[in-house]
Amino acid sequence: MKNRVIAFLSIVLVSSTFLISCQEDDNDQNPIGPVTTSQQFKDIEAATNEINSMVESTFGSQSGLLPTARNNNKINDCATISNEVIEDIRTVVIDFGDGCEVNGETISGIIRMSFDVKLNADNKVEISYGLENFKYKDITVSGTATTTFTFRTESTNTTFSTSSDFSFTWDEGLTATNKSNFNNEIVIESSTDAPEGSQYYTLTSGSSTTEFSNGDIYTVEINTPLRKEIGCNYIVSGVVTTTQNDDTTTLNYGDGECDNKATQTDKDGNETVIEL
Repeated sequence: MKNRVIAFLSIVLVSSTFLISCQEDDNDQNPIGPVTTSQQFKDIEAATNEINSMVESTFGSQSGLLPTARNNNKINDCATISNEVIEDIRTVVIDFGDGCEVNGETISGIIRMSFDVKLNADNKVEISYGLENFKYKDITVSGTATTTFTFRTESTNTTFSTSSDFSFTWDEGLTATNKSNFNNEIVIESSTDAPEGSQYYTLTSGSSTTEFSNGDIYTVEINTPLRKEIGCNYIVSGVVTTTQNDDTTTLNYGDGECDNKATQTDKDGNETVIEL
């Protein structure tokens, strides 16, 4: 069963991942007017998702806690992965060299991660990682993150809870910061009478904030956990709210049907069915 669970890890990080914290100071207001950095924000979402996905997948294959994991992120096709253990702490280095293609995008530099070689008394492991001379496409990315991996023995469900703080720099001088907190739980619903009929899905929740040097601010908050099922390329349910400066949009992914449609609601309450 572990084979199927870990193979599923690489698709759990749904376009979600980019989950955004609310402003705590009521006196702070988002800028007024349309954003001018929508494409750069999409790149930040994609980069953050890719980094965290590679860390989770590599942890699965290198930790020894889940030795049958398979890396579906194609890291091994171009990156060099090395590890060493000192005093029960495993350090793993993912080295992309001067650049190689991962899932269609060019990545260079290093991800350095470390974690305890054993689960603690609560069946958890804390993974710390940072970026060194790291580039996603032509964007320089720096920063650190911490992920807590939890294995629930009673259900064999697994959870990755991540807090990250990344900075992004473009060649033309634009910069941005992204702070996120998200939780990805891989849920298994199985029957002892028919284990081959087990169902696998993920629930993603959390929030994040992205601030650009030109003043644009993006926030995303998952109001209802986003559910993604194995065998479906789309999120099947869940609600997420995105704010771009003073414009707010809510996206409802439906009631569980696997399709490419979602209901979008603007700040005035107007609803539109869109294709994903």
